[in-house]
Amino acid sequence: MNNAYIRFTEEAAEAISNFPDLHLHSREDALPFLEGTINLLDENRAAYDIYAIRIECSPDYPNNFPFVYETQGRLPHNIDWHLYNDGHFCICTPIEEYIHCAQGITLTSFIQNQVVPYLHNQSFREREGYFLHERSHGLQGILESLYDLLQTRDTNKIYSLLMYIYKNDTPPRTSKCFCGSGKKYRHCHRKAYQLIKSMGQDRLGSIILSLRR
Repeated sequence: MNNAYIRFTEEAAEAISNFPDLHLHSREDALPFLEGTINLLDENRAAYDIYAIRIECSPDYPNNFPFVYETQGRLPHNIDWHLYNDGHFCICTPIEEYIHCAQGITLTSFIQNQVVPYLHNQSFREREGYFLHERSHGLQGILESLYDLLQTRDTNKIYSLLMYIYKNDTPPRTSKCFCGSGKKYRHCHRKAYQLIKSMGQDRLGSIILSLRR
């Protein structure tokens, strides 16, 4: 058994205690998964929708999200509905996934903070015809994540800031911010630096490479 299998299986009990209609399936020759239903609750804590899903352990869990599938054919398998062709959910942009994983996820927190909001958004689209707070796909989605993190929509500046973060150690708290704003680092891009650096050099390098292309 690899570390992902062990971690996922250990965390399954807590996840099931919070989502009792999920059940663990595990075998020694395959990665484990949770399968069952999740009820969506409205603001009054009343159930208003239900999804049948399967949550599969990813080979590198918890450094990557588990793979999540809707199992009754309700959601179209296309990227406009934020599903890949094989049916697993496109929950957020890669850079957001990397940061969430670097901060630490468990099965319970993943379901609560990622899967349930994703399903709420799917139900909203079925009713209203559009998603709330939707990110674009591919490179544009990555840029939208970076617009928020780095507080600029200038792609050239985003690239230069990412290169600084990639190449340099943490600046002193009282130094001027590396963005050139003239503000002290701790009052400017400190949080953005910490979040982006937490992805690790390899993942940050891959984001920079995609922007350069």
